[in-house]
Amino acid sequence: LGLAAWRAPQLFVLAGEGFPGPVWPAAGAYDLVEGASGMADPPPAEAPPEAARVRLAESEGRALLMERGGVLRREVYLGGVDRDTRLNSYSLVKSLVGALVLRAVADGKIDGLETRLRAVLGARAPDVSVGDVLTMSSGLAMSPEPPKTGMASADDHAFSPFGPLARIHAYGIEAVMADLRVDPEMAGEFHYQSANTALLGLMLERVYDMPLPELLSSLIWKPAGAADAWWRRYPAGEGVSAYCCLYARPLDWVRVGRFLLDNGTPGSPFLPEALWRDLLLPDLAPQARRQGVYGDQVRHDVLDRPDAALHGAFAYFSGLDGQTVYFLPAQDAVVVRFGARMQLLHSTLYELFPDG
Repeated sequence: LGLAAWRAPQLFVLAGEGFPGPVWPAAGAYDLVEGASGMADPPPAEAPPEAARVRLAESEGRALLMERGGVLRREVYLGGVDRDTRLNSYSLVKSLVGALVLRAVADGKIDGLETRLRAVLGARAPDVSVGDVLTMSSGLAMSPEPPKTGMASADDHAFSPFGPLARIHAYGIEAVMADLRVDPEMAGEFHYQSANTALLGLMLERVYDMPLPELLSSLIWKPAGAADAWWRRYPAGEGVSAYCCLYARPLDWVRVGRFLLDNGTPGSPFLPEALWRDLLLPDLAPQARRQGVYGDQVRHDVLDRPDAALHGAFAYFSGLDGQTVYFLPAQDAVVVRFGARMQLLHSTLYELFPDG
């Protein structure tokens, strides 16, 4: 125990919190993301087609909703979940942080994606641009603790209770920022690192002089008409974990998806047209889309089965175990899926839209 406390004190911090589970209420401390008041929920929608329901059940799905043209068309809940259950977003919330970064550019809070992170967060921050961390191409690594010699990749897939992400998850990004460095062999290449989103969250708080839950509430959550949600706080640090763990109803993710797909409201766009396209409809080569592309904390793909009625480019938010928010501009549709295991990305849509 003494050796563990010396080598990885975050183990005891995280053990005291417990793992944030998939369903609210959950272990740990949380900040409120205040929702819109007085919003009536739409009437219950029809169940999805049988093939879509079977696939959801087989993958231990909890919720599947489809909205088209502003109208909720399909809706089903499984495994003891109902419409009022709040579920853990896991990494879905990363994409909302990415959207807020583009909004910060539009609001003139940062000069552009070429802005150096140190210009906002100071000399302790890694020497990378905002665009580097937004696209997860910064190549971050962190000094081990202790002793502070050598470097460990900050990649999420390299997670270790002794590693960078565990330290960030316990103490918050600001507490460990001085130990982050750029690995020149990784810089410029995509590496999935929650540390990037944590840095973006801290940057947003600085440039707007506002806690991240309040900023999300003000610019996206309330305007979308979503209900109250709860965002995990670092158990031994300041602020919320920008990369994870927002508990909200699937129906409210549908509302947020519609808000972003419509680029806000007609009288109050969320982003200038060019930045909105960068977020949800970037100009990508077809082959790149087929291979899957990670953009501004948002993923991109394409539906191109020659024998299927459903076609076209789509964007999606993605979280651990297959939490997904799809944006289908050609169909004017938003799809939300929550569950305990991954579900086939394309088949989910083909079965939900059998007629295109």
